Amino acid sequence: MLTIIKNMDKIYEKKLKLESTKQELFRQIKEIDNILEEINQVIINNCIHEWITEREDGMYGERFTYCKKCNILRGF
Repeated sequence: MLTIIKNMDKIYEKKLKLESTKQELFRQIKEIDNILEEINQVIINNCIHEWITEREDGMYGERFTYCKKCNILRGF
């Protein structure tokens, strides 16, 4: 019985460590997303856009316009 309790303690410890690691990784991902958003804004604000309009295939294909250089979609 004592062996099972020791094993359970290790399992609980492992679980807590993994949950902590998971939260840290989520925090890092959020930080990376914020940095990428800032970089995208710099690109968008400084790009000399070359707009291209295309239509999706099909009878009711939608039109969309994007910049050839920075690939941002243009909203109308």
